[in-house]
Amino acid sequence: MRRGGACDDVFVKSVMRLKGMSALYSAAVLFAFTSVFVKLASRSFPGTFVSAARFAVGVILCLALVIPGRRGLGGAHFTDWLFRGVFGALSMAATYAAISLTGPGRATLLTNIYPLFVVVFGALFFGERPGIRIVASLALAIGGVALVVRDGSGSSLPGDALALTGAVFAGLAVNFVRRASHSGCDPIFLYLSPSLLGLPLFFLAPLPSVAPTGAAILFLVAVGIGAFMAQLLMTTGYRSIPAGQGSVVFFAETGLTVLLGTLIAGEIFTIRFLAGLVLIVFGLWLNRARSIQEKRG
Repeated sequence: MRRGGACDDVFVKSVMRLKGMSALYSAAVLFAFTSVFVKLASRSFPGTFVSAARFAVGVILCLALVIPGRRGLGGAHFTDWLFRGVFGALSMAATYAAISLTGPGRATLLTNIYPLFVVVFGALFFGERPGIRIVASLALAIGGVALVVRDGSGSSLPGDALALTGAVFAGLAVNFVRRASHSGCDPIFLYLSPSLLGLPLFFLAPLPSVAPTGAAILFLVAVGIGAFMAQLLMTTGYRSIPAGQGSVVFFAETGLTVLLGTLIAGEIFTIRFLAGLVLIVFGLWLNRARSIQEKRG
């Protein structure tokens, strides 16, 4: 009986792990396509308007689940929920504006160095110990960013700067996400925070100069729905997959976004860009290895 029970436990854990990883990879695919949709929508809408529309769709979808389910803060502090929203909204807005100025692959790569800023801000403000590996991780990532920004492709430097700004804000936001999640805040209610606090962007976003096409409107709606569904899938996946193991999603998302950026959005990548990509991915892999080692220790 004990053997049967142990086998059943192993089987259940294997199934849960399979479902968790499937959810995470599905989220990566959705995030990648959402980035491309941002670029396609920005051909008719300003980047800030695309961001504001994403926030509006997020609010509608979140409230549709929050109100009937009576989801809320749980044991989390309101300040954690608030700062998650402030920094999350700034990160999303900066990233979407960067995509509209450059391209989905380039902006996603630069924004996705945020795990390094999670560690940096965790050490500076939240009392976490970064360890020695983070120095090597940062050095590799900085070198990679330098190659990407100066890759000779003639891409928008303001777009690159916005993507890096999005990474910095994301590093702050994730620390507050972790604090609020550990205190029992509902994930959907937590995602409502940046969507709600990002709505004032509508007052700053310029309207399109010409009447948008039906396809552009569909891309605009797809951005909001895709981002929301990707967040749900990612939250579902992390329920059964440790964060260190689940961070492999970054590699899938970035690789697919770069590919889609080339095939659909017409992005052009140079050898120097690809070299920078390798350095950034290796630096993030070192950071991921550090996280796994700490969890085992």
